[in-house]
Amino acid sequence: MTPDAILALYAWHVGSCFRCAQSSLFVTYLGSVTTPSGDEYKLDACGACILNMESERQRWASRKGREYAPGSLGS
Repeated sequence: MTPDAILALYAWHVGSCFRCAQSSLFVTYLGSVTTPSGDEYKLDACGACILNMESERQRWASRKGREYAPGSLGS
């Protein structure tokens, strides 16, 4: 699957990436974390980080002999 096809599987909005800390770029929502004090932080990732994480998932699936299906980060 091409990088553009993988990125098309996600919904995008402008924000900041939790992985690379860049801001004012298109990101996709992956989930949230809640601190012990109850503060909730949304986790959004940019396209470059999404592609890196998808690549990591693909390598993991290959090592484990499992099928890789892109587009489910944050699900």
